[in-house]
Amino acid sequence: MVVEVDGRSPVPPFEQLRGQLAGAIGAGRLPPGERLPTLRQLAADLGLAPNTVGRAYRELELAGLI
Repeated sequence: MVVEVDGRSPVPPFEQLRGQLAGAIGAGRLPPGERLPTLRQLAADLGLAPNTVGRAYRELELAGLI
């Protein structure tokens, strides 16, 4: 899974992450049943706070995507 967060973007990091993951799910690049990285792992990979990744995951869950 390849996601990138642009620290210079006016779009908050959690929203950038949520949008990219939602797009990957919608396009079938993240098929049903495929596990997402843990909060801590994805946060470390992207240089984000775990709470930022957690918020993106919660938004995806509320939308019924994960």
